[in-house]
Amino acid sequence: MRTGLPSYQTTHLYWKQYQHFFPEEVRLGEDNCPEEEWWEVNGVHLHMDRLPVPASPVKILFIHGAGGNGRLLAPYARMLQLHGYEVISPDLPPYGLSYALHNTRINYDLWITLLDALIEREYKRDGKPFVVLGSSIGGMLAYHVSVRNKHVKGLIATTFVDTSDSEMRDQIAPNRWVSRAGKRMMDLLPGVLDAVRISVKRVSRMELITNNKDLTRLIMNDPQAAAASVPLELLRTFLNKTPEVSPEQFSRCPVLLVHPEMDPMTPLAFSQAFYDRLTVDKELVILEGAGHFPIEQPGLRQLQEAVLRFLQKVQ
Repeated sequence: MRTGLPSYQTTHLYWKQYQHFFPEEVRLGEDNCPEEEWWEVNGVHLHMDRLPVPASPVKILFIHGAGGNGRLLAPYARMLQLHGYEVISPDLPPYGLSYALHNTRINYDLWITLLDALIEREYKRDGKPFVVLGSSIGGMLAYHVSVRNKHVKGLIATTFVDTSDSEMRDQIAPNRWVSRAGKRMMDLLPGVLDAVRISVKRVSRMELITNNKDLTRLIMNDPQAAAASVPLELLRTFLNKTPEVSPEQFSRCPVLLVHPEMDPMTPLAFSQAFYDRLTVDKELVILEGAGHFPIEQPGLRQLQEAVLRFLQKVQ
C-alpha cells in the first residue's frame, strides 16, 4: 500500500473497539489484520481489506450495508479465512476509507459498477469464481451484482431490502414522512438536492442496527460508518432501484438467505417476500437469537455453518 494514504492500521483505529463483541478466535489483532489495498477506478479511490488464502477455490466478496464499512465485517471474514477461503471486503464511498475524486457522483449504480469491476479485475488475475456475501442492504447489492457478473457462482445475503417495494421503504425509514414525502421531494428536485449531504442516521432506523446497545452506539458514532454523511443522490437512487432482472427470472447462481431471527430493522417477512419469488436452488436459514448485525449465539454459529455448507456446494 502506498504511503500517505489513510489506513485502518495507522490512521483510523476506531474498528479496534468492535473486537470484544466477537468470539476470541475471530477477533482482529496486530498479527492477523487484513491486508489493505487501494484501487483507483470509476472516479473513486477504492479501499479494500483482503484476507488472503492462495489455495482458496473461490473468492468471497463481502458487501457491507448502509452505515457500515468493510473493516466492520472483518471478524466474519476472518471466520471464513480460517476455513480456507479468501475474502475481499471493499469500502463503498463515502463509507470507510474510500473516497470519490472531484466531480464523481456517488450514487447507487456507482456502487454496483464498482463491485462488478472489482470482480472482473480479480477474475483476470487468477480465474477464480466468486461468491458474493451481502450484509444488510448489501444483500440486495449482492443480488444486483450477481445479475450483472457472470463470474458469480453463489449469492449469500442476510437480508433482501428491495426498495422497489413501498412497504419496504416505509420499514427502513425512521417515519413515513421520510419514506414518502422525502422521497417525492428528492425525485422532484434532484438538481437541487442530489449534492446535499446528510447523516444516514437521520434517514434510517440506524438505532436498530444491532440488539446490543453498546455496539449500536459504537457504530452510530463511527466516523467511517454510521456517523458519515451521504449525498442525497445516493439515497434517491437507492430508493428508486428496480432489479434489472426480476427474482422470477434470476438464473445466475444458487442463493442462501441467512436471516437473523430477532431483526427489528428488516424483519424476515420483508426479505422472504423477495426470497420466495426466486426460482433458483435456494436455502433459508434462520439465525436463532441474532439481531440485524448478528453477534449472538447460537445464530453466529449457525451463520458460519450455513455459509460453509453453501461454499462447499457451490465450489
